[in-house]
Amino acid sequence: MNHARKRILISDCDAEVLITLEHVLEDDGFDTTTASSTDETLRFLKQGQFDLILAADHPPEVDCEQLLRDSTAPVVAMENKPRHPFAESYLLSLGARRIVNKWQREEVETAVNDVLSVQAREAAKRAVAGTANLG
Repeated sequence: MNHARKRILISDCDAEVLITLEHVLEDDGFDTTTASSTDETLRFLKQGQFDLILAADHPPEVDCEQLLRDSTAPVVAMENKPRHPFAESYLLSLGARRIVNKWQREEVETAVNDVLSVQAREAAKRAVAGTANLG
């Protein structure tokens, strides 16, 4: 799949997760930036645009809820293990596009590709609608 070098910010306090996902997603053709805390993640968000954020859901090191409130890019929440359905519903209500197990590489890759595909389709629809309004 051609990703036109989409930029992904990976936010997690676990260095192993950061390194693994960085390599996996770069091998898939994405540009990645890694951050190990909410503060570092917010600094990166102020410095540049990202097409997607992968954020761990375990404060205080990484606060997925804050990123969901502050980010304009879609956020995929990552967790260690399955959560209570109410907790998942809460993250989805805040705007998380998906919730994935960060240790399941294929699940993360699928979520990234799915969310970016939806985003591309929505952008194409907006472009067509904008062109139609001009005519």
